[in-house]
Amino acid sequence: MNTSVVLFFVSNVVATVLLGGKFVSRKDPLFKYFGVGLLLDAAAFALWTIGYINPDQLLSFITFGAIAFLVSLVVFLYVSLQQTSASTNLLMTVLGAVAVAGIFYVGRYVAPANAFISPEGFLFFNLTPLVQILYTFALALITLPVIDLVASKFKAPYSGLVRYGLIAEVVGGVMLITNKDTQTLYITGWIIGTVYFVLLATLLFNRKAWSGAN
Repeated sequence: MNTSVVLFFVSNVVATVLLGGKFVSRKDPLFKYFGVGLLLDAAAFALWTIGYINPDQLLSFITFGAIAFLVSLVVFLYVSLQQTSASTNLLMTVLGAVAVAGIFYVGRYVAPANAFISPEGFLFFNLTPLVQILYTFALALITLPVIDLVASKFKAPYSGLVRYGLIAEVVGGVMLITNKDTQTLYITGWIIGTVYFVLLATLLFNRKAWSGAN
């Protein structure tokens, strides 16, 4: 077990819970549902952490975490469609849920991954190329629009921080899914942690950040 990896996962869980809780506490429904999506991501990281600490049950907890993560994508899709009509929102959300279920089916039964912990203590999801493509496209197509929508609720310069900070986290997530180089993973981990620290310091402790946020 690599202590740095454990700290990375635990810090991600804590940071995502704090950010998610902050958004959920807002009155705006868009912020609330976005916060719910973040809390589901926190649950995914928590499950993966449990799997890492208990290698004998790693694959099971990887699967449980993947379910929580994929459900979060459906929630984010719902958030991104808030400005559409209720019928369109419902239809697109249902279609998105079907697509996400399809991704899970492919990743679990058609081209299953074989996650493992390397001798250096790194957790590799070891997704097949097909599943990597599906996850990457789903993550980008769903999260980037909702990030832009959420960021637009803030005034400058906080809108830019939220937009590019969250985009950096998405890019970091893609790197974690697709990369197997330990040095790259170390750098990615530090970037993710630093961005989370800045977002937390700003959105949790700076009242001006929420001034005028609709």
